[in-house]
Amino acid sequence: MFNRIIASTRPHFADIAKLSVRDTELVIATALLMCALCWHIGHPIAGSVIAISVLFIETLLRLIFYRKLWFSSIGQSQAIGFALVLHPMNAVVFALPAVYLAGDPSFAIKITGLMFVMGIQVYIANSWSAIPVFVYVLLVPSMGILSLAFLQLTTIEPVASSMTHWAIAVGVLVLFIYSAIHTLRQQLQTQVALFTAQRDAATRLAQLEESQRLDPLTGLLNRPAFDRALHVMLEDRPAAAGEVAVFLIDLDSFKPINDTYSHAAGDQVLIETARRLRSGVGETGIVGRLGGDEFVCAVHNLPGTDAAMEFAATLSAMISRPIAWDQRELTIAASIGVTMTGNGPPAPPASVPALCSAADQAMFASKSSPSRGPVLYQKQLFAPRMTPDNKQILVDSVANETILPFYQPKIHLPTGQIIGFEALARWTHPVFGIRHPSEFLEQINELGLQGDFMTSMTTQVVRDIEALLERGFDPGQVSVNVPEVALATHSGRQDLHRIIAASPTAAQHMTLEITEDVFIARAADAIQASIASFRDLGVRISLDDFGTGFASFHHLRQLDFDELKIDTSFVAGLGHDSTSEVLVRGFLNIASGLGVSVIAEGVETQAQSQELINMGCVVAQGYLFSPAVPLAQATELLTHQKSA
Repeated sequence: MFNRIIASTRPHFADIAKLSVRDTELVIATALLMCALCWHIGHPIAGSVIAISVLFIETLLRLIFYRKLWFSSIGQSQAIGFALVLHPMNAVVFALPAVYLAGDPSFAIKITGLMFVMGIQVYIANSWSAIPVFVYVLLVPSMGILSLAFLQLTTIEPVASSMTHWAIAVGVLVLFIYSAIHTLRQQLQTQVALFTAQRDAATRLAQLEESQRLDPLTGLLNRPAFDRALHVMLEDRPAAAGEVAVFLIDLDSFKPINDTYSHAAGDQVLIETARRLRSGVGETGIVGRLGGDEFVCAVHNLPGTDAAMEFAATLSAMISRPIAWDQRELTIAASIGVTMTGNGPPAPPASVPALCSAADQAMFASKSSPSRGPVLYQKQLFAPRMTPDNKQILVDSVANETILPFYQPKIHLPTGQIIGFEALARWTHPVFGIRHPSEFLEQINELGLQGDFMTSMTTQVVRDIEALLERGFDPGQVSVNVPEVALATHSGRQDLHRIIAASPTAAQHMTLEITEDVFIARAADAIQASIASFRDLGVRISLDDFGTGFASFHHLRQLDFDELKIDTSFVAGLGHDSTSEVLVRGFLNIASGLGVSVIAEGVETQAQSQELINMGCVVAQGYLFSPAVPLAQATELLTHQKSA
């Protein structure tokens, strides 16, 4: 019970400490005055004991709440416990002179005793009103003393009082009035301070709520605030007799700006993009920042999807204008997904989650389209999004390395010998079994797991190479596909560099395959620096899917690489498509002129293999020789080759 009382009172500790020591001087002075009266009316021993007791208790309270001497290490709960014991004792001792005064024959002294004990109760009520527990523990003892004093009135018949006694009564009356006014004024000051504190807290809370609605960098609505505003916009849609369009905007190649120029440059891009979006949307809608380099807009009263797509194109043009930074002009582009309310089958349900999810899917479609232009969500064209459970399964699979590297052999065509492997990801799905990259890479990109996926795959490949070398096998050159983000960003390069550098022996057997997408990245200097750093580790660089991307002869001169891989689409036409034959011969001549080796991908027939040999291509891979297989089967292939 006592502990529960202490626990309920602990929030008021500061007030208890303040009140316990606030009026110490007044209490001691008043106690000495009343004890002097006890001496005067013939009770010197009682007066002395009362004075010493009050002085002792008040001293203890000051030591406790000032953390002095024996009380320097006590906690709040212990201090409150002491106060709950000492204050009632003090109330009894402090009020006890009233009993002796009420028992005196002098009428004026009797009145003085009653005024004194009633003044104590007024003092307690005014001072401790904010802490009900202490009001009770102080008032109950003082009321007991008042009852005793009242009973004392009947023990001796009152007699006329001298002027001295009436003067004492008047003095105590003045003290009573002063104490009442003093404690009432302090109570009012406390109430004013409390009101001010509550008002300031309310103001700070309002400011905090406002700040929590806005993105601190751009001043746009944050995600929760945007969702609430969009919900209101959708509720008002029937009254406004118009449709609502949602635009989800993701900045392309924003991370390289951060890594190449600094985060301050990236912040400037975000701030300026936010300003342009606010300007473009104006009073017709709302703009928010979802986080990172993603923004979202909602606009009402657009007449139809054509107008929405035109609006998206306008936003895209505004975003792509150069942004001044440190005497440079930074250029950024945007992938924009568009969705719109309506009754037709292309439209998603008119709810915040459905519209934002649809715009998100359209944005990813925009990011992967060749034109990178805005894409309108149409329900029949988009597959259902991943469920939260499926997302978690994929996240866990990357973390737990259940997405494994399978190894497809690279074959030396004239001899049929295995001279290396390409590591290709295979996901052992708990429900659907083995899944190929085409079935889950888009989901990895959607969840932003590219970095984790690359780190997991490279770590496993390095580990497998080390295992093969320890068993006495020569794996040749093992290729690993590396996304553009690993080369164009400092963090991506650092993660990959750390894994490879930790195993110099394995590094000599590794080839990093990059696609021609790196040539459209906006951080050419960073990519060149990345390639140079990996080549310093002994790693070879291969240009994958050559001829299908955006490479030019200028780009080929810019980057140092060791190998070209001819894409499957060209190999498939050999033997029956003269254009494919001309292109493959051209690729081989380019590689010869650059002094790099060539690997043909996707060889499926003996005729294709022979045609490549006739053209001078000596290395290939494809289903004619072997699909990608687990490490154990790759080891068996090497074992068979070694024994042969």
